[in-house]
Amino acid sequence: MWIQTLKTGQSEGSAVIGKKFEQEFYMTSDEAVKMLRGLADELESKGKVEASSGEWTLAVTPTEPINVEVQFKHDPMKRELEFQLKLKENP
Repeated sequence: MWIQTLKTGQSEGSAVIGKKFEQEFYMTSDEAVKMLRGLADELESKGKVEASSGEWTLAVTPTEPINVEVQFKHDPMKRELEFQLKLKENP
């Protein structure tokens, strides 16, 4: 899942050193569709799932079960639907 060309947002930690890394990306609907289709293909192959951008590449070979969390936030001014996918690799 290559995400190198997307506009980056907030970042936390380091993909190269450290135990936790977070990177936020901003993308168009078309870019999101392309990324999600690539992720689906990688998951379906049951092999390695990768994400990379510029100087870093992160990869896991996920084991089941895959954890999916859905959150919905609603207030009078905006609604937000969030999906979080956790892919864990167990040695």
